[in-house]
Amino acid sequence: MFPPDGTARAGGLRRRLTALAGLAAIVGAVMAVLALAGVIGNQGGGAGIENVALLDPPQPAGATTLQVGPDAGKLAPDFVISAFDGTRHRLSDFRGKAVYLNFWATWCIPCQVELPDIETVQQLHKGELAVISINRREPLDRARDFLKNIPRTDGGTGVSFTVNGIDPEDTLYDRYRGLGMPVSVFIDANGVVTRVANGLLRLEDMQKAVAEALSGG
Repeated sequence: MFPPDGTARAGGLRRRLTALAGLAAIVGAVMAVLALAGVIGNQGGGAGIENVALLDPPQPAGATTLQVGPDAGKLAPDFVISAFDGTRHRLSDFRGKAVYLNFWATWCIPCQVELPDIETVQQLHKGELAVISINRREPLDRARDFLKNIPRTDGGTGVSFTVNGIDPEDTLYDRYRGLGMPVSVFIDANGVVTRVANGLLRLEDMQKAVAEALSGG
């Protein structure tokens, strides 16, 4: 004899609630492991590292109506960021050079592949290109040690950029509407974004993007 419909529905609801409770426990455990590993959670920065300050960018000479935004053809959002040594650097202070912004983290495998090539591009364009690397929300010591020990393309060890920056609260990543990792933003000498790339870039693609920025898009 089958139970009344109400009893069947109640039993089904209990099973669904039990399954959801189990799923929530699994998700909670995974989140806890990631938090302990420093992959998530607000653990960025360290002694001497201030949060990123967002600013209104100055308009380039001869222009007064350029829109501001993290998109090609718009004026790059201005900011002040702390380098690993605590010094503060403003994006617009690099006007007159092309700028390569790169968001990275130690847990990002494509970033590990990409960073040595970015260092190569920096060396190839000394004096005309500023590279601002932006670590996302990781402890200062972890980020600094990672760059210090990463293998270079020439067989050596360690890379360093014009600014080895750190974004303790993802303020800049959010402002530039980052999607995934890594994220690269190329900016010309007037402060205008020429290209945004989400995901791994190979050396040849970096060179093309830098060439665009150097030529003003």
